[in-house]
Amino acid sequence: MTPEILDQITELVGNVPPEEYLRLLIDYPEVLKSINRAIDDSTSEGTVADVELICDPACVLEINREARVDSVLKPDGSDFFWPDQFMIIGETGEGDYYCIDVDQDVAGVMQFDHHSVGFEVITDSLDEFVEMLVEDPFTDE
Repeated sequence: MTPEILDQITELVGNVPPEEYLRLLIDYPEVLKSINRAIDDSTSEGTVADVELICDPACVLEINREARVDSVLKPDGSDFFWPDQFMIIGETGEGDYYCIDVDQDVAGVMQFDHHSVGFEVITDSLDEFVEMLVEDPFTDE
């Protein structure tokens, strides 16, 4: 990750991303770069590294910017604004995001459900999240 992108992400999310996440980007698992998302094993839908656990820091920055542009309507009709400290690290491909808490008040990886407009912790650590993706890269399909 370039210092410029790290500075922009830090400013956007209000804190430096956790060291565990920065190390993961440096030593990104090669297997996730090769697991195709399409059912027919083509590259038409990209790889896990393109979507579920984004390996490109510039794409991480962009998806976090996009999530903070507008509010989302909650089921009760009120506005939901993306929490600053929840940094998106990937998406399901179906409108939901995977994120981490840069303040580390919430441990592990959370999934944001766009239907209920809520968060659920799905793994207790980034390592568990990577293991989950390696074992079953299509957890939401």
